[in-house]
Formats: sequence, structure tokens, C-alpha cells
Amino acid sequence: MPDFKFLKSFSARLALGFMFIMTSAVVLLSVLFLFFIRSLIYQNQSLELKSAESVVFGRFKENSAKADFRANKGSTLGAVEIPYYLTYIIYESDSKFLLSTNDPFLPPLEDTKGKARRFFQKNYFFDGDLDILYFANTHILNDQKIIVAIAMNMDNNTNEEIFSKLPRALLFTAIPILFLSFLISFFITKNTIKPVAKITKAAQSVTIENLSDLLPISGYDDEIDELSKTFNQLFLRLKRDFERERQFSSDVSHELNTPLTVISGQTGLLLRWGKENPEQLEKSLNAIKNEAKTMQAIIANLLQISRIESGRIKPQISEVSLDSLFSWLTEEFASVAQNLTIETESSNLTLNTDSEMLHQVLTILISNSLKYAGESCTIRISAKKQDNRITIEESDDGPGFSEKALPHIFERFYRADESHTRKIAGSGLGLAIAQTLCNALGAKIKARNMIPHGAGFTIEF
Repeated sequence: MPDFKFLKSFSARLALGFMFIMTSAVVLLSVLFLFFIRSLIYQNQSLELKSAESVVFGRFKENSAKADFRANKGSTLGAVEIPYYLTYIIYESDSKFLLSTNDPFLPPLEDTKGKARRFFQKNYFFDGDLDILYFANTHILNDQKIIVAIAMNMDNNTNEEIFSKLPRALLFTAIPILFLSFLISFFITKNTIKPVAKITKAAQSVTIENLSDLLPISGYDDEIDELSKTFNQLFLRLKRDFERERQFSSDVSHELNTPLTVISGQTGLLLRWGKENPEQLEKSLNAIKNEAKTMQAIIANLLQISRIESGRIKPQISEVSLDSLFSWLTEEFASVAQNLTIETESSNLTLNTDSEMLHQVLTILISNSLKYAGESCTIRISAKKQDNRITIEESDDGPGFSEKALPHIFERFYRADESHTRKIAGSGLGLAIAQTLCNALGAKIKARNMIPHGAGFTIEF
């Protein structure tokens, strides 16, 4: 059996499609062109018949004044200035009495109403058919209605012979057109998709370890270059995501390793001499309890981020009074930090959002200010509306962010002290949770340093 594996290639399939389209287009255009030529020929023949009819009638009218054509049935008009291949017949319309003709075998032909008409009668002659194109017109002459008809024999018409043989010629012409169009289109397609083949080969070699290897760009700035650039951008994003995931895994390991180390150490102390020392026993048990709580908080925060990002926790939208929300936050933190001052301003604004999620975001921001600015700091919370946007701002009068830390504060487990010595309580997930919650609410959260000092956050709905 013949091997048709090459037809599985994109180039071959595209070439085959182009081949059929090209051949069909050539054949269709040829047929349309032939019909156009045929219509032109028909129009010329019609004009020729009409002109000849006018000449014949003029000659008959001229001779009728000199002779009685009824008395000379079927007599000719003599020399008439019409082509030799045209025949004519003149007869009375009512009685069909023949007045003149140059072809005795031509039958009476009806008025064609200003148009040329085809007439065919099978076995009209003993040796063939009658096939003519004719034009006939009715005239009034000497109060008598007569019909003058001019005919052209189509059996001996060269144009008709050519047109009858053209379909067969087109069929044989289509075969080399098919072959040539396939070869040409296959060559063009093969060269056109070479850059795609290079991109495919380069993409197959991409792994997690070499995501920075970029796909080739031809420099033509065409659609294929655009495809390469898009894939390159995708690979760079994937690389950043993998690096973040690796860093995230490392941070999770580090964060969980610290409490596990403490728990392991305290357990060792208990096993060695803690049983006989009540003071050490209580101290170790409290340390184990605190570290277990820290681990629970880390895991709970990670689960919350995962559930929000996966859509399992969805916002419950309702109308929220920002005045009431700010008052609620002020009362909550008054019992936590007695020296804390919270200044609020919202101008009676309301917002359609999830009140619990927004409350959690603001709680995280205020708690973050307390950790870094101290319990004696002043925290300001305000809301304003401008151009159909509502903006909530939270700021403190603490030390603010370092320039190095500012771009990273929403990253998971990030702390300004990169040593993660846990001088300040927390898992480093608070601001990451705040950003995740804002994304779920359709809001944008940004951090900045205040002037002259202090940290500030802006939430824009």
C-alpha cells in the first residue's frame, strides 16, 4: 500500500486545501469567463441578426413597390447586403403565405418580441436536425401584417463547436493545475511554518530548570514573532511563579521548623529532669502550648488563603455603613491597647461589600500598626468617595517601611527582619491574607510611607 504519512503534516494538509481551492477557483473563473465571452458573442450575433433584419425589410419594402411578391411566391430579393451565412424568410403573418426567402427549407418563424431566440427541431432534415439562432420582427406594409425573420445556422457555428469542447479541455487543464498548485503551496507553506517548527523544537526543550531560555524571534515582527513573545512572557511568569512557590515552600518549612524545634527541645528537657522540677515542667508545657498555637495559626492562615483563592469562600455582598464599621473597630481595639488612639472619618459613606471580609482586612492593618508602631501610636482610618470610587485609608505614626521592604510586604511569610528571628510576634501572613481578601472583594490594596514618618495603606473599591 502507498505511504500517505506525509499527509499528516500540517504543510501537506494545508497544501492540499490550497490545491483544491486554487483549482476550484481557476475552473470557476474559467467557466465564468467563458459564459461572459459567450454572452458577448450572443449579443454580437443578436445585433447582427437585428441589423440584417432591418436591411432585408428595407430591401423588401423597396422591391414591393416594383413587383408583386404574392404573384411570385418565394422569390428572392436579389443581392442583399447581409453576410452569406445568414438566411431569411418573409411571410404574411395571418395566412403564413411565403413572400420571399433565400432558404426554401427555413420554416415560418414567430415574432421574437425584440430578442434573438434559439430554435431547435430534431430530425427536421432527413440527414439532421434544425438548429438556428434567429430574430423575427412584425411589420405593417400596404395594410398587410408581415413577418421578417433572419436566421443563423448553429450547426456550422465555430463558436458553438469551441464551447462544446471547452468542458473537456477544462477537465484536462485542471489536472496539471492540481499538481502545480499542490507543489507551489507545499513549498510556500513549508517555508512559512519553519519558524513555527523552530518554536516547537525550542519549546520541547523547555523545563522547569531552564524556563529563562527564550524562544527564537525572527525579527519580522509578524504574528509568529508575537506568538514567540507571548510564550516567552508566559515562561517568565511561570519562572517567577515557580521561584515564588519554592520560596513559599522554604518559608513554610522555616516557619514550621521553629515551633517544632522549640517543642522538641522542651520535650527533651521534660524527659531529662522536668518531671522532678515543677517549675521547669510548667515552663516547658507553656512553651509547647504557645508554639502549638503558632503552628495552628500558620496552618489556619494558609488554609484561609487557599480557600479564598480557590473560590470556596465567596463574598456575601450587602450594604455596609463605614461609620458603623469604624466604630466597631475602635471599640474592639480599645480593650486590647488602652494607650492606642484611633481617629476615624467616613462622612456617612456606605459600601456594597462583604462586611466580615472588610472587617478582617482592617483588623489586620490595625494589628500590623500596633506590632510595629507600638500600643501608644495614633492610627487614622478614613474613607472618601471620588469619581464613583470609594477609598479607605489606614495609617499610623510609627517608623514606616524600609525602602527595601516596601515592595515585598504583601508576600507570604515576609518580614522586614529577614532573619525571621520572631522578635515581633506573627507568622508573616497577615498582609498576604489582607491582599487576598481585597482581591476577592474586587478591591486594590497598596502600601506607602507617610510623611514625615509612618506606614500607610490604601484600599480602593
